[in-house]
Amino acid sequence: MHAVPENLLNIPFFVFFLFFLVPFMTNAQVGIGTTDPKSTFEVNGTFGQKVNTITTTTVLDNTFGSVIICNNGSTAITVTLPDATVCTGRVYTIKRNATSTSNVTIAGTIDGVTNLVLLNSSDSVLLFSNGSEWKAATNSNSTSSWSVNGNTGTNAAANFVGTTDAKDLVLKTNNTSRVNVSSAGVTKIGDVTAGNDTKIEADGSLMFEGNATVWDDLRVSMDNGSSSATLGYFPGDSSGGQIWYFKDASGLETLSFQAQLPHSYKEGTNIYPHIHWTPKASEPGNVEWNLDYTWVNYDATTPLAFPATATSTVVATGPFVQRTHLITSLASGGLNGAGKKVSSILICRIWRNSANSADTYSNDAGLLSLDFHYQIDTVGSREEYVK
Repeated sequence: MHAVPENLLNIPFFVFFLFFLVPFMTNAQVGIGTTDPKSTFEVNGTFGQKVNTITTTTVLDNTFGSVIICNNGSTAITVTLPDATVCTGRVYTIKRNATSTSNVTIAGTIDGVTNLVLLNSSDSVLLFSNGSEWKAATNSNSTSSWSVNGNTGTNAAANFVGTTDAKDLVLKTNNTSRVNVSSAGVTKIGDVTAGNDTKIEADGSLMFEGNATVWDDLRVSMDNGSSSATLGYFPGDSSGGQIWYFKDASGLETLSFQAQLPHSYKEGTNIYPHIHWTPKASEPGNVEWNLDYTWVNYDATTPLAFPATATSTVVATGPFVQRTHLITSLASGGLNGAGKKVSSILICRIWRNSANSADTYSNDAGLLSLDFHYQIDTVGSREEYVK
């Protein structure tokens, strides 16, 4: 019997292999574990990759696998990437071990930024070369992102929370904007969506918007003049501080004062005068209070004249108890502040005429203080005489 040459035995297998391979080569698709690949190369199953575990600073090259485990313990190490221009398409998965307590710095240009730091144990990053630089496909936690547990190893010159284009930065709670930093540098804090916020202008000036407006007192000092009220002690006292008393059965008694609207005044809003006072005796009856006022703006270009004096009259109803602290509003709805500005001036007179029919309290009314409530929308003004 003659043996069949070995090369002839291989011919049927070679023909069969070509017959099997040609359709896939024609379609430019290869499948492993599938006869119907949908991609150029499809694996229907698992595949393995070479894994390297490193413990010290390492420079990667083509001898390393695509998975790098950094088991660096308490020693900070650096993993240097190869030149991205000579390994187009290369992929690395670099992971910091769960037992690692020190940073792993990945040296190279990644997404246009020099170096990337794995800040926390178990952090990992998937990198690939596009032929010019390295790109991060996934990044569990690094200096490219901010951890809810805080970050370490950041560089204030390069790492920040914010935008690199002309877009606002918005911080929200409960899906509602609470902090908004505009691309122009204006910062709003509070209920920004509803317009109730504290605003910090780009030049650092502070303003209050919407319901964030706050109130303050504009206090005044009294001057006595003609028909003046009279200084006196509290009932039962013969020494100590004295207050101005508007006496009963003495006709018209007055005190005058001037006031300037401060630079924090919310221009154009009403101001609310009120008097703090005390009854000299516990008796029934009513006290009629009257406020004369004239109010004008300051205009450096065209000085303005004071308008005619107006009078607001209110009645405080008794009965009253001596030595008590009372407050009476001197203008229902306040004094009209439409068009009024900072540095505007009020000239006023507070008076009582116990002979008027509405004034039925048969004793003295002592003045404790007089002031105006006004709204604040800035801390001072940007300029000396204007907002």
